[in-house]
Amino acid sequence: MWNVEPARQSTIDLRAFIIPAMNDMTSVGGKDSSSLVRVSGGLGIAAVVIGLAIFLGSCAGYDGALMLSFLPLVLGLPGMILAVVGGSFYDNPADTHVMGAFFPCMLGVIGGLVEMAAWLHWPMFAK
Repeated sequence: MWNVEPARQSTIDLRAFIIPAMNDMTSVGGKDSSSLVRVSGGLGIAAVVIGLAIFLGSCAGYDGALMLSFLPLVLGLPGMILAVVGGSFYDNPADTHVMGAFFPCMLGVIGGLVEMAAWLHWPMFAK
């Protein structure tokens, strides 16, 4: 009924242009992060995971878990410092990598301080 022609095949093989330029080590924009930023991101993730485990343990009734609340603080503070130093001294850092490392470190520090406040009975609100 309708006379539809099949799509034409391209004579140029585009795989030669695409595959070698892209691999799992290529980042968006061609920028890479320094090893200090990667270490600080790992410290921040560890601080958040440990802080969450402490929080869940204390919610389950284990008050002794709050005695470990200094660990997220100890992991988060050096992570924040390493993120800033790694982002400052690296030649062309990707801003998202630095912020991606700084954010979990900041969460670990804040969570560690809140857990320490619960452990040491620091007053949080005015009476």
